[in-house]
Amino acid sequence: MIARVVGILSVLFLFCYSAVAFASSHGNSERPNFVVIMTDNQGYGDLGAYGGLRAPTPRIDSLANEGVTFLDFQVEPNCTPSRAAFMTGRMPIRSGTSGLVFPGEPGGLHPKEVTIAEIMKSVGYDTAYYGKWHLGETPEREPQMQGFDEFYGILNTSFPIDPGFPGMDLDVIESQKVLKGTAGKPAEVAREMDLAYRPFIDRDLSEMGAKFIKEKSATKTPFFLLVSYINPHHPVVAHPDFVGQSGGGAYPDALMEIDHNTGIVLDAVDKAGIRDNTVFLFFSDNGPTRYSLTPDENGDSGPWSGELGSAWEGGLRTIGVMRWPGKIRDNWKTAEMVHLMDFFPTFSNIVGGELPTDRPIDGIDQTDFFLGRQENSARDSRAVIFNGKLTAMRWRQFKLHFMEYERRDSLARPSYEGASIPSLYNLRSDPKELFNVIGQSGGTNVAAHILKMAGELQASFKNSPHMDYENMTREK
Repeated sequence: MIARVVGILSVLFLFCYSAVAFASSHGNSERPNFVVIMTDNQGYGDLGAYGGLRAPTPRIDSLANEGVTFLDFQVEPNCTPSRAAFMTGRMPIRSGTSGLVFPGEPGGLHPKEVTIAEIMKSVGYDTAYYGKWHLGETPEREPQMQGFDEFYGILNTSFPIDPGFPGMDLDVIESQKVLKGTAGKPAEVAREMDLAYRPFIDRDLSEMGAKFIKEKSATKTPFFLLVSYINPHHPVVAHPDFVGQSGGGAYPDALMEIDHNTGIVLDAVDKAGIRDNTVFLFFSDNGPTRYSLTPDENGDSGPWSGELGSAWEGGLRTIGVMRWPGKIRDNWKTAEMVHLMDFFPTFSNIVGGELPTDRPIDGIDQTDFFLGRQENSARDSRAVIFNGKLTAMRWRQFKLHFMEYERRDSLARPSYEGASIPSLYNLRSDPKELFNVIGQSGGTNVAAHILKMAGELQASFKNSPHMDYENMTREK
């Protein structure tokens, strides 16, 4: 009888423990904080955690060892589409952001898009964005109009004015500005984004992030913080504390600075005592530039071919590490495919947010995969749509290219746009994408399967037209 009672109590204990653990992981008890650090044009081979040897990166490497290192972390071909994908969980073509928003252009993220920050706000989170935005320069498209309580940074890419540029007329040419804004109000100019400030801005962003963490944790307010560094985007300029420290020049010096600045934010989490209840995500928005004539200003794509601005893997597969102590197992390296836009539904699920139902969401909820409830990623494919064109389609280790770019100067020179027979590469055996296997036995069959997937994707675009904002009723 006693044994039976003990057995029943044991079962009840295990049931209750499992229920509590499940509820906690879904945010039904104490919801986690989120700290996201995004770098600009950092390569797969630039971190020690990925085998990089150009500069020591001990803080980020430790972060990777304390959580998961994504070995197949997929992003978009350049800055604007990647940032839009992360913010909305949607293919950038759906929001008209599949290409770069160039300085002075009116485009960007439409005000009717629902951002991850707005999801967080809807369930009681405080939010902040510090750094490069690159999702629109008009007031209604600024971060503080898209769900963030606070914003400090630049609206486009890094282009500090150079008074020494031949023909420069400072009375006519407008300099880039650093802006500061609060929710619902147009941002105000905080200072000039000049070459003198360029080496110091990332340190400022890190310290602002640390201050935000300290303030919110003191009031026990759940928060979502995104720090978007300017480095290592051109011009590659490190903080004076790191100039010459790597022995490898500008880019490796900047890597050391990124690592140090990430440490500032990591230390703020630890000092606030919220380490175990904070999801910490670090990634690059796309692969590196490889076209600089100054070798020490180029990034490293690791084993992959190409750079940003194309469908070569070096521009699409980049660094991504995430830590959530007690939830995501430590020292986990996975080659399963994860896309940047998957974090929109995943983070929403964790906090109990409501996803929009009036538009397609292309991100896939990876909660069960991240928390170890399933062995494989929920994703095994992705489309590469660049400047409005279907450039390539990936399925498992295979990638089918419909148009190809030069492996150097890829932003400017497509080598061909469309062909009667596309090219197929097996990334498992050919990471540099050098050997077209379309004509080999089995290659044509794989290509046919991917082409069918591409056809289904394009058919879905007819059912849900891009930028159909008249039929999107969920607004801020």
